[in-house]
Amino acid sequence: MQHRQATVIGAILAVMVVAVAVSLLVSLGILPAYNPGFSHPKSTATYVPQPCPPNGAKTVDVTTIEKINVYNGSETVGLAATVQQELEEAGLTVTSANDWPGGIYSGEVQIMASKGGLTNAYSLAQIFPKSTVQLDKSLSDDDTTVSVVLGKEYLQNALKSDEIKLLGAGKPITAPSDCVPADKVATKKPS
Repeated sequence: MQHRQATVIGAILAVMVVAVAVSLLVSLGILPAYNPGFSHPKSTATYVPQPCPPNGAKTVDVTTIEKINVYNGSETVGLAATVQQELEEAGLTVTSANDWPGGIYSGEVQIMASKGGLTNAYSLAQIFPKSTVQLDKSLSDDDTTVSVVLGKEYLQNALKSDEIKLLGAGKPITAPSDCVPADKVATKKPS
């Protein structure tokens, strides 16, 4: 009886050790994992052309932007607060971090500003890869407030605090190839 128990328990422990070893190898990327092909959903964001930055605009030091709002437009709890903390560690001034009043934003990251805040918005866009800049018609044209809307496709791939500190200022802002002049942009709240 004891021999049979020892054999069964020994076999179970051996299987568990093998399972842990395989799991470790997969999580470290040493052993490839099966990819069923449906793990990355297609983007459901609707395309709105970005406004062109002002002619000859150069980036500003992102730590000098006075008002930055961070909004969580995803279903991930606490996302805006997490990004707020990361930005503040880099020396940026975040005035609020809340849920996006427009509900769920289906894109990755949308940075919104008035016409007067476009230079700030394009400067801040350096921090968020694949972000888009849009005009916020709810702001007056001279308001320099910038709002960052984190969408449900946000991959938490913003620059880290030490990388943000290296951005500097005075780099020419390259206009997106399909941008439209800010006066002609049809604005729409993120959906």
